[in-house]
Amino acid sequence: MKADKPEMSSVPEKAEGKETKKKPGRARRTEKDSSDPFASLHLTPLQRQFLEKRNIKDLETLLHTYPFRYSKVEPPENWETGEEVLFSGIIERSENVHRITAKKGVVRFFVSAWNRSIDVSVFFQGYIPHFDPDHTITVCGTCTKENTVRATWTSAQPLEEGTVLYPHYSLPVKTRRDTMIRIMKKALAHADRITDRVPARLRERYRLPSASRALEMVHAPKNEEELLAGVRAMKYEEFLSFHTVRLALSGREQKQPAIFDRSLIDEKIQTLPYELTTDQRKALEEILDDLGTDRVMYRLLQGDVGCGKTVVCAMAMYACSLSGRQAALLAPTELLARQHVQTLEQFGLEAGLLCSAMKAKEKRDVLARLKDGRLSMVVGTHSIFQSDVEFDRLGLVIADEQHRFGVLQRRALIGKGDQADVLLLSATPIPRTAAHFLYGDIDLSAIHTRPPGRQPVITKAFLSTSMKPVLGRILEGIDKEKRQVYVVCPAIEDNEEADMQSARSIYEGMVSVLGSRYTIGLLHGKMKPAEKEAVMEEFSSGRLQILVSTTVIEVGIDVPNATMMVIYDANRFGLSTLHQLRGRVARGKLQGECYLLSSSKSREARLRLSSMEKIQDGFELANLDLQMRGPGDLLGTRQSGLPAFILGDAGKDLKMMDICAADAKEILEHPEDEQNRAMLKWVEQAVRTGACLD
Repeated sequence: MKADKPEMSSVPEKAEGKETKKKPGRARRTEKDSSDPFASLHLTPLQRQFLEKRNIKDLETLLHTYPFRYSKVEPPENWETGEEVLFSGIIERSENVHRITAKKGVVRFFVSAWNRSIDVSVFFQGYIPHFDPDHTITVCGTCTKENTVRATWTSAQPLEEGTVLYPHYSLPVKTRRDTMIRIMKKALAHADRITDRVPARLRERYRLPSASRALEMVHAPKNEEELLAGVRAMKYEEFLSFHTVRLALSGREQKQPAIFDRSLIDEKIQTLPYELTTDQRKALEEILDDLGTDRVMYRLLQGDVGCGKTVVCAMAMYACSLSGRQAALLAPTELLARQHVQTLEQFGLEAGLLCSAMKAKEKRDVLARLKDGRLSMVVGTHSIFQSDVEFDRLGLVIADEQHRFGVLQRRALIGKGDQADVLLLSATPIPRTAAHFLYGDIDLSAIHTRPPGRQPVITKAFLSTSMKPVLGRILEGIDKEKRQVYVVCPAIEDNEEADMQSARSIYEGMVSVLGSRYTIGLLHGKMKPAEKEAVMEEFSSGRLQILVSTTVIEVGIDVPNATMMVIYDANRFGLSTLHQLRGRVARGKLQGECYLLSSSKSREARLRLSSMEKIQDGFELANLDLQMRGPGDLLGTRQSGLPAFILGDAGKDLKMMDICAADAKEILEHPEDEQNRAMLKWVEQAVRTGACLD
């Protein structure tokens, strides 16, 4: 079997072959080099290069680089239509190439496996893969009917005998699929060198395997039961480490209370063109009470996109300025920062802007006024973290979409003040118990109600891989109602591992078909900041009618005229993310419309998308999302959702988190116990370096 150039995910992967040729002038490490953390693993040069590119510099980091999902190896009698299958066999014969276009086509061949003949189809683009008889092949793909598979990828490397669960690791393009598996096999032989932080009495109490055995069970599980047991042990270690650090850092500092005249805030509220909702008033009162106490505020304000968090923040910043202190609002994108400045100005509040795109003279002026106290409010992006940004008396830090910023970044800004109060904002609702575990000693405020006049978004789900069912309505919205449209895709490029739509391919297809009639833009996370801002500005100004994007539009774009959205492969997203996305089309005078496209026929996927059609409340969806996702979606792609943990799930593992919080307290209260030393030493180092915080 051979392959020409492996451009597509379904092209068979070549054998590793000779990869130890020494490049001229390059020194080769030896086992005698004690500074080499991988000396005993006997890695090949290509394997070393792979780890270097992934910034994996030591054995512990390598062993804690987990598979992101697993494929089950089962006989054909257990296959279900529409589900992923994985098997190895011998190629019996290959049929002629069937071309769809000049560059696209299908190769069909038959594989002998499980005493059956499996009909396999491989779609290609550009280079034609070849499948020669009598060669071993591994096939991963979707079962389309009995003994018939549409391949996602193929490999010339057979599965190891006895493989039940095949681990998938994140790999660069054109990397052999078993590269990480081979490396990990070598690493697991030395897993006992990793310090076990969990005290032995706790492992015995909860019947947890040792750290080295748990790592083996996660990376090379013999069955699902072993995998779950290994994951349970690693989750416990994650949560225990997290809570031990959190408790070591906990404790609110004292501050001077902010003194301000609340009647002036009431007067400012009276000038608004609308009345605050009951939830907005309650949240604002809680924040104002915190500002006036001698205990540093640490509060999370939650609420759906468009629920009115911004006006609450504006009044909090105004209260801070009335007390003679300064307030800083941190935004994840430059466009959102500019929008916040405009909003504050509409409320009659002066605010400076700090972002990388500013002219030097403008930036110097803002910096000077912040330093001498003439400017009481500033809004900015990561530019606020820079060392040349100095405040006269910083009293309040607000982080919008706070999960987008690392803890160290937030602490860098907070450190510019003297016991500054902290207000975190999130449009992704988190259950109260989970929020306390994730953010520690935090107070919560929530805005459940919508501002008057804000209509719910009409949401409809379609069993489709294309926009065909909704294209007519989309074009009607653009032509007759002058609407703008978001088209959201789960990936930037075509994905090697999953059959899903990419932003680039959808963009190119739309330009080809609709480019003569409509202006279409492309936006994704790999673009340079200036490029992203330029595209956002074009869409905001109305020069672009359609914006094809990844989830980067989840935050930072407020375009009232963009009231329609199409989401491809909607089953790939968590419910909270889908709700956050559709919130973008609820900002205008026309009722928002969101269309969810998914080819998944699984019961869970249909149930989740059906819930999006019926439920408009973000808090209700967040709870449902956490109930349905399961512990990390171990046998499927992990959904985007709550941050913070690698294997742990803040929604499903609350009982374990609760136990770990108590165990962490026990460890910190008994530093003299020899079994606690390893964890305490790690915590000390983690707190000192900040490595535990991001």
